[in-house]
Amino acid sequence: MMNHVSMLKKYAEEHEIPIKINVYPDVETMLFHITNLEFQIDLVFLDVEIAGFAVVDLLRERNFYGEVIFLTQVEDQWEKAFDVQAFHYVIERNCDQKRFAWIVEKVLQKIEKKHEETLALTCAGKRVVLPIRDIVYFEVKERWITAYYGKESFEFFSRLGKIEETLAGKGFVRVSRFYLVAVRYIASVRYDELTLLNGTKVPIGRGKYQEVRTQFERMEGGR
Repeated sequence: MMNHVSMLKKYAEEHEIPIKINVYPDVETMLFHITNLEFQIDLVFLDVEIAGFAVVDLLRERNFYGEVIFLTQVEDQWEKAFDVQAFHYVIERNCDQKRFAWIVEKVLQKIEKKHEETLALTCAGKRVVLPIRDIVYFEVKERWITAYYGKESFEFFSRLGKIEETLAGKGFVRVSRFYLVAVRYIASVRYDELTLLNGTKVPIGRGKYQEVRTQFERMEGGR
């Protein structure tokens, strides 16, 4: 395993990818740290002999939405890895730097695509990963932001401007200082407010009407 940690560091350096690597001595320590981290983990390497397969379910119970790669000396259990939807099952002695780099490249492509399609939010140790298409709007009150998606909501601490930057080009419009709305969920627009498809009324800030109207009409034309 440690040999492949070195390979991962080398790959990241060669491709100028900023990464943070944590190595845990046992499953209990790993689960404890992952549960209490304030950021989303994208990739976990596991040794079957140390961790087994059930640990993947334990990770997901703790809101882990990343990818799993098994690195192991055990050759005859690869089918179980795919039963838990692992990205890959790698026999360590058969995996040199070239093959390892190929596997890392493929998993990073999947992770990048996932980042483009989802938004990970964290608050007080709880994480949610929301499909961007499901997010209806964001509302801010004193730096606390509430994301509304479907019939649910999630409150977290951030800046609305930061969320706006993250979602730039993904179909959201800044309606006022307090609201960021998904254009696809707008039903109608008036000068001082808009109505969402679910009936929610959202006030439009001063000077924002034209931008909101333009985005809405563009969306209507594409429907």
